[in-house]
Amino acid sequence: MKALFEKVTIGEQNSLLVKRLRMTAFDAPWHYHPEYELTYIIRSTGKRFVGDHIGSFDVGDLILIGPNLPHSYRNDDGITVPAEAVVVQFPATFGETLLSNLPEAERIRQMMNRSQYGVQFSPSLSQTIGRRLERLVNRTGMDRVLDMLGILNDLSADSEVVLLASDGYEFSASEADTERMKRVLDYTLSHFREEVRVDDVASVAGMATAAFCRYFRRRTGKSFIEYLTELRISHARKLLTQADLSVGQVGLECGFNNISHFHRQFRLQTGTTPLKYQAAYRAG
Repeated sequence: MKALFEKVTIGEQNSLLVKRLRMTAFDAPWHYHPEYELTYIIRSTGKRFVGDHIGSFDVGDLILIGPNLPHSYRNDDGITVPAEAVVVQFPATFGETLLSNLPEAERIRQMMNRSQYGVQFSPSLSQTIGRRLERLVNRTGMDRVLDMLGILNDLSADSEVVLLASDGYEFSASEADTERMKRVLDYTLSHFREEVRVDDVASVAGMATAAFCRYFRRRTGKSFIEYLTELRISHARKLLTQADLSVGQVGLECGFNNISHFHRQFRLQTGTTPLKYQAAYRAG
């Protein structure tokens, strides 16, 4: 699917657009815009797409998206918790004009440069910044700008950030290539609960199997099977905490026909067993 251009209207009298979203589910399509975007998830869970990255988001997720970086959020099937987030959008000129002549802002400029790949901030800092972003919704005028500068400054000090899109990702990649990856991800999200054969996914991509395996690793930094397993375990973690299912039922629901394999993969990715993970959540 081609990334759609989104027109962001900030207004001539404002430097920032700050909004608190409340909806039954996130419904923005795969899209891009020339503005920076800082998104804090208050409620909801699902999958996050940023460039060629796909991962899970949950309460407390805090992401900075750079200009023209395609992205979207999609709620998991069966999740009935309403979606709520604070989104701050600001033009590229915010950094180029306001911060370019301030030596003290070098760290912020470096962070904004890294946001061309999407930046995920550490959970501990995200909670603190999230509360400030919720207050930012009600701020106006210069107070809002100053608060936002303080938030950016504190975010730039985070030493545990994770870059989301791969080093080689460029939105200038051919439209056909972008559509191919989107087809692959859409197919995988729709079928991960079933048996998924790499040959079938390669067919969706319109490629020979060996060529597809090389292509997927080059675009994501992992094999397709690694990605599929991560997706299944991510869904399993949600079911273990949100659904009244046994461990065996969860494994089957997430596409693991062999329960021993499910236990082994779950432990590799989380460091604990599904039963202990479920028990710890219910106890806490």
